[in-house]
Formats: sequence, structure tokens, C-alpha cells
Amino acid sequence: MATRRLTDAFVLMRNNAIQTRHLLAEQIADDRMALVSGISLDPEAAIAVTKRLPPKWVDGVEQIQFDITRIKQKMKELASLHDKYLNRPTLDDSSEEEHAIEITTQEITQMFHRCQRAVQTLQSRWRSCTEQEERVLRNVVSSLAQSLQDQSTQFRHAQSSYLKRMKNREERSKHFFDTSVPLMDDGEDSNIRTSY
Repeated sequence: MATRRLTDAFVLMRNNAIQTRHLLAEQIADDRMALVSGISLDPEAAIAVTKRLPPKWVDGVEQIQFDITRIKQKMKELASLHDKYLNRPTLDDSSEEEHAIEITTQEITQMFHRCQRAVQTLQSRWRSCTEQEERVLRNVVSSLAQSLQDQSTQFRHAQSSYLKRMKNREERSKHFFDTSVPLMDDGEDSNIRTSY
């Protein structure tokens, strides 16, 4: 029986894997150091960088992101209230539903104002940051402001659509229940009777 000796191939592959891991670790450390200035290229220093606390403004960013998520949820809730109110089968005025719509609308508006103030507060923290942190903070603030503006635009469109639907509904019900409009013209009525 013939056998092959694979020890040399194994040693070669193992050495290549070790060398690749070592090069990859150095590359990761170099990439980290390129992002953070003022720190040596020592791999242990890279570990120390990851243990450093984030800037104080990060908490404000997380709060704004949470509020934007809550705004989205409230807008979905408001849309379902609008649909429920407009698509109800009875024509009676339900003050409870109207009141719920008003409260939800006010809550959303207050959340928008709170987020806007928080974004402005973040902008004022640029002075206490390093140059790189300031650049990151400017980008984050710009992104948050854009997201907030998009949500605000969607909210305004939803409100506008709701008001248009309400107006159309009122016009249809007014036209349907308006007794001052005759159902048949008197002249046509006499012509119909004489044709028999």
C-alpha cells in the first residue's frame, strides 16, 4: 500500500494561515488608527481606544432617534384613527374619536418640537469637540435633521389628506341630505304624468 506524506503541505498551510492572521490583525489596527488620530500604531493602543467612552452628545442622538421612532409609530396610529373615523358606517358625530385624533395630533406636534430643540442643542455642542468629532457630529445632525424633516413632511401630507377627505365627506353628506334641492323638476314631473 502506498502512502503520501502530507506533513510538509500541512506545515506550509499552517504557516500561511498564521501569517495571514497576523497581517489581517495589523491591517485592522492600522485602519483603527487611521480613524483615530494621536495614537500610536500599537495594537494594544487600539484596544484602549475601544474602551474609551463615546462623546456626551451620543446620548442626545440616541434620544432623538428614539423620538423619531415614536413619531413614526404615532403617525401610524393617527392614520388608523383617521381611517376609522372617516370610514365609519354611521353618520353620527363621534366626539370620542375626534378627541383621540386631536390628542394624537398634539402629541406628534409636541414630539416634533422636542426633537427640533434637541437637534439645535446638538448643534451647540460643536464648540467642545475635536475637529474629527465635530465633523462626525455635523454629519449626524444633518442626518437627524433630514429624517425629522421627512417625517414632518409626511405628517403634513397626512393631515392635508385627512382634511380634504373630511371636506369631501361633508360636501357629499350635505348634498345628499340637503332638502332645499328638489329631487325632480316640476316641469319634468308633469311630462312624465302626461306620457302615460
